[in-house]
Amino acid sequence: MMPQDYKTQIFSSRDQWEKGGLRYRLDAIKGGGLTLNSSPAFVDWILKTGRIKNLQGLAVDECGQIYFIDGDTVTKTRRLYRYEMKSQVLEYITSIDGYDPEKSHSPARILMDAFTLWVLDTLNREIIAFSRENFQIKYILQGNDPVDFGIDRKGHIYVLDKDPYEISKYTINGIFVKSFGKDHLKEPVGLAVNKDNSIYVIDSGHKKFIKITENEKVKYSQIGDFTRISEDFRPEIITIDANGNILVAEINSNTESLYWFDSDGSYTGKIPVHDLSGRIMGLAVDSKGYLYLGSSNGIAFFSAQQMFSTTEGLFYSKTLDSGIYECKWHRLSLQVRIPQKTILNVYYYVSDSASLEETIDDILTDPEKSTQEKAEDIEKNIPWIGPQTLTGNEITSRDMLFREGKGRYLWLKIGLLTFDEKAGPEVTRMKILYPADSYLRYLPAIYQEDPVSSEFLERFLSIFETVLYDLETDIGNVSDYFDPDIVKPGFLAWLASWLNLAVEEDWTDDKKRYFIKRAPVLYKQKGTRAGIEELVRLYTGKRPVILEHSRIGKPMVINKDGSFILGINSLLLKTPVRGFRLGDDSIIGQVALRDIDIVQLQEELFLALAHQFTVMINLSAEELKRYEKGLRQILDNEKPAHTMYRIQTGGEDGSDLFVGISTQITDYGPIQLGDTYTIGSGIIVSNEEQGGKLDRNSRLNKDTDLI
Repeated sequence: MMPQDYKTQIFSSRDQWEKGGLRYRLDAIKGGGLTLNSSPAFVDWILKTGRIKNLQGLAVDECGQIYFIDGDTVTKTRRLYRYEMKSQVLEYITSIDGYDPEKSHSPARILMDAFTLWVLDTLNREIIAFSRENFQIKYILQGNDPVDFGIDRKGHIYVLDKDPYEISKYTINGIFVKSFGKDHLKEPVGLAVNKDNSIYVIDSGHKKFIKITENEKVKYSQIGDFTRISEDFRPEIITIDANGNILVAEINSNTESLYWFDSDGSYTGKIPVHDLSGRIMGLAVDSKGYLYLGSSNGIAFFSAQQMFSTTEGLFYSKTLDSGIYECKWHRLSLQVRIPQKTILNVYYYVSDSASLEETIDDILTDPEKSTQEKAEDIEKNIPWIGPQTLTGNEITSRDMLFREGKGRYLWLKIGLLTFDEKAGPEVTRMKILYPADSYLRYLPAIYQEDPVSSEFLERFLSIFETVLYDLETDIGNVSDYFDPDIVKPGFLAWLASWLNLAVEEDWTDDKKRYFIKRAPVLYKQKGTRAGIEELVRLYTGKRPVILEHSRIGKPMVINKDGSFILGINSLLLKTPVRGFRLGDDSIIGQVALRDIDIVQLQEELFLALAHQFTVMINLSAEELKRYEKGLRQILDNEKPAHTMYRIQTGGEDGSDLFVGISTQITDYGPIQLGDTYTIGSGIIVSNEEQGGKLDRNSRLNKDTDLI
């Protein structure tokens, strides 16, 4: 059977998987494919109870130092501390007046940027901005009983107030901008800002998240549903990780879990916290994605995304259209990795119903529904066939037949599940073949008369068909192995060897493909300046400058035909300008001027410049160490046999710097008026390209000199 007998639909690249369906509780694989969601994994308690008594807020800076506030029942104050994990040093910074044990959750938030540390003080109804340099108070925001606050990437501060419930926006310097949300918030208790500057509010009254986006108008949408967890679920603490996932916790609960939602509000699952005997009082995520949890039991540390979710992840394909009425779909081919204690389930459904096709596509494209809601609506509309289950045995490829149903449209559901948090199944490639046309058609009609036996025989022959089809496909597409644009990455080095090219293992696939495609041009330029420059650029990623010594300058030759007479047409000078003097500029017996045969002169005079070149390239000492061996190998192979070369790079001490080669002039810009510039003092103001003229746009002053 030839490959062209089948039509195919393929899911392979990341873009094909993203656009090909709905992903729920699944992460995308970088090269293309799906795996289970991975979440932060609990590692250990890094600061236990004893050193912390009443933790009330938590933050982590760019260096991994932990800031928190601890309430002191004796002094009735709250103390701000900094903890260095590596040295295990706990440092007292400053105090905040007032402490009420009955309101021990106050303050509930600490945030910071490069210059300022903000502390929410709900007891005194204010937000205090401390300088990170000396922890002096820069300013205080007096809110209407603030509940929580967040900071976006533009430096705006959003304060969630109650009485009334609304959000107040301030500049980074504490200047009020506007208020909004009064008519959309019912009982908000927590706020966080995502990296795309969208605001998420926990609203206990609506029992949902309120997502707020600011464009030309402020847009509000209710996402998620807390009742899916339990009717009594009341989260109060919220943070958002680097991937946009929402992490929440109940402040008055001793449950040993965090709750995890997607950015669209879909509930993903729980992140267990081991040995949690106190209440969760703070959450923070650092720049590396590590999660920190503060509680009355201490501070816990979570590594970044090293634990797979034990809740089933699902992929729902978009409607696959064969264009054939009552089409009998043939086979599904999968490339998967299924470790021990993991499962992959495959479901499908076929139909000729155009209304079902329209319904499913409307569900998948509905912007108002979360991923979880879309998945639930699909389940209500499709009566799946299956599952066919693949269990953990590290299978690399697997085929299955579509045994039931006929129809123009096909829908697929793939479920991934693990019983081991450290192992996750993966599906990297999926190919659907249609219409059904098996090897059974090559047998006499008697083998196809009985439905039961013909079905068994068709399934039996499909084993051989799978092997032979892939082999025939490879043979039929053998030309692909000689095209650098489409050859598989594993064959790039093999293809390069056919052209007598050596590719580096650490090169990207795109770089290898480009190198192979450039081979014909490079061979034509072998031994030339342009060819060497291109090879060096491909190898190092930086374009060199090649200086041929014979082209830099030509020596002066005094000949015997009288056209050039020393002292008449030329002078031998030395700075400062003066004549040639015996004993000063020359020594008898060692003077450089001599009469010599012209043939010998030509041989010796140009010897220092001939057949030599210098390769100038901007490489650091570390880069030179990494590339030097390969670079010299390239130059030795490519240069003409009679030439010599040397490599010159910028020195570590700043020497050997060349404009345009090892240095670049960047970040130039106009003069800005500020503390160091005064109009009319040292500068000329002009609205045209006449800054150097003495005109109506300029004037002489005490700081202006004519030059």
